[in-house]
Amino acid sequence: MEINRRLFCTLSMCIFVTGHCLGFAQAAAPAPQKIFAVSQTQPGGVAEVPGAPSDSLIFYDVTSVGNGAASGVFNNDPLFSVWMGFEIFQGERNGLPEGLPFGNREEFSAFTVNPANGTIYAIAFDSGAPPAVDPVGDSQGDFDLYRIDYQAMLKDFTDNARPKGTIYAPKTLNIEVSEEQFLSNISSPLFDGVVDGLANDIPHPSLVNTVHLPGAFQKIGEVGRSQSPASFFDYQIDFVNPEQLVMMDANFGTATPATQDFNVRVLSRVSTSPGAATPPTPPFPAPADQQGGYNSVSNTESWNSKIAGFLNLDAAGITTPRGWTLVKNNGTLGIWAADSDGGGDDFAFYELDLSGPNPTATKKELFTSPTGGPYANQISLAEDPTSDTTTNDGEIDHLFVDKNGNLVIVESGYFDTTMGSTTPQTGNGGETAQEPRVFTVGIADYNSPDSDASGFNEVIPTGPAGTGFNDTSPWTVTASIPVTGAIDNDTEVTNSTRVAYDKSTGYLYIVDQDTGFTEDIYVFDPATGTIVYSELNPFDIGIFNRGTLKVFTRGDIDGSGEVTYADIQALADGIADPTLGGTVSASVGAEWYDLTSDGALTAADLSELVTNILGTALGDFDLDGDVDGHDFLVYQRGAGSLFDSGDLSDWQLNYGFTNMPLASGTAVPEPATLTMILLGFVGLGFRGRGCLIGGKRA
Repeated sequence: MEINRRLFCTLSMCIFVTGHCLGFAQAAAPAPQKIFAVSQTQPGGVAEVPGAPSDSLIFYDVTSVGNGAASGVFNNDPLFSVWMGFEIFQGERNGLPEGLPFGNREEFSAFTVNPANGTIYAIAFDSGAPPAVDPVGDSQGDFDLYRIDYQAMLKDFTDNARPKGTIYAPKTLNIEVSEEQFLSNISSPLFDGVVDGLANDIPHPSLVNTVHLPGAFQKIGEVGRSQSPASFFDYQIDFVNPEQLVMMDANFGTATPATQDFNVRVLSRVSTSPGAATPPTPPFPAPADQQGGYNSVSNTESWNSKIAGFLNLDAAGITTPRGWTLVKNNGTLGIWAADSDGGGDDFAFYELDLSGPNPTATKKELFTSPTGGPYANQISLAEDPTSDTTTNDGEIDHLFVDKNGNLVIVESGYFDTTMGSTTPQTGNGGETAQEPRVFTVGIADYNSPDSDASGFNEVIPTGPAGTGFNDTSPWTVTASIPVTGAIDNDTEVTNSTRVAYDKSTGYLYIVDQDTGFTEDIYVFDPATGTIVYSELNPFDIGIFNRGTLKVFTRGDIDGSGEVTYADIQALADGIADPTLGGTVSASVGAEWYDLTSDGALTAADLSELVTNILGTALGDFDLDGDVDGHDFLVYQRGAGSLFDSGDLSDWQLNYGFTNMPLASGTAVPEPATLTMILLGFVGLGFRGRGCLIGGKRA
């Protein structure tokens, strides 16, 4: 129904003056569950975290971090984990029926998350020379690509009151027929009754509290990648949509010239059935930049790998990767990437175009103060760019992008340090070693029109007109992260090679490697320069590879890093149009935004977001857990831009809802009563210039 000006003014005025014109009770703000996820691949012989086996993804609830959590958020006590399983199951240790399986485990470290529903995409390095096939039909020398249904596991964990430390594992593992026959011959309890090259319900080698969920753990493809002895595990992936992933591959193989390294790969789903992947072109292993994909007996889909571009940040030699991050900002898709060249690091921005059959990565110009020539396309990092942007002596561990599109840089403490040197320790660049710091450079535009006739559009930093990356004004630098005293248990600077970024709060989760394989964790807030949470020896995730750390909240439909009313609106729009404005197919849109794991976009997904994730009702525009007069004020301020008449109808329908018990004697009108109140205003004529609210005319 339409709401006329007199009603609008009357409601707005009484809310502004008293906040209680129609009577409501203030509720506590609901807190969607926030998850810290980390990949783990431990070297042999290291004791495992209970409920967090080797070669697994581990999930911790960090909803309370920064909100007064005192201790024990991690404490070797994950919610649950996902074991990647064996690439080849090889029977039992010592050839005895003792219920302890062993085999060639999947060796993975990189994963990414669909922020809308938490679906995990993980890649595992597969050793060997392509295109050889191992005894269980798995192609070697590529990447195994997995999709893990996080929300199905979360639902099982919650609905069945599973104990913390529950391990979710694949139901079926590959096994050589001879090994399975051996299990049959010794009457092993691991023999599933049929010699067919498959082993069912095999627990983790040293733990048995596993749960198998059909369809929740799937191998969806095998994709090509380059190989070299330089690095087997230095790669990362990020999520674009359910059929496109972006991968940063640090391997440079034997490609010529050698500067064709640090390449950007696009992993694309070409079929929802196996068999459509394009095999890489021989000979193997040269040219060591294999593209395409394979199909093993266990694939459920077909994915290809294509190189979008070689980064070539350091023209003087092979690029040494030092961080990258995906950017989605106002229609621009790209990556920030950093190169370590000894005394300091360079960084650059590459715009990605995934629209055609051959994806591209194009280095953009980084606007600098006019010098009479084309602008630079990469910038060197200084130790303190707020006072000097020209000295190339800063070293990068990680790059991130905040919810406003600004570049966030974790400046290394670990790699600045010559470990074991005298105090004060000396960094590689000649600087005195210190704890890590966080730099932020404001970005005003990722696609500003070409201003210097160079033929390239430009990335513009924030600041007055003409401000460039070589100006000090766009930069902010925190003090060194204050890791001292009772929250520190070693004398070295903090190792910041494992870092996660919480886009919603701006917090950095820094895992510090101690002596041996134990770690400390520090949660740092760059806005205040304080550590908001710390825990000594909270877990043991090993140093075999850098691994991947992610912070996410299921229900972040628009990928902003936080769950807001905009996500409710985006999901409602997706339900009305699963093609998301024609940008994807309806099936991809449904998979992308599906919150009920049924593969469809329906009202049930909206109910899951509003009721179960946010714990509220439609019309709760400020997401404080109730629908009241405050929400009408929010509506009033955003009407025409953020909200429309349908949102007002939601507010009217659910007025009086609260997720908290009301105080004794508090009266809240039923929706029908509210309707009568509203109808009482309809028909009242009103002529004039509007009403004043807070000194402003509505």
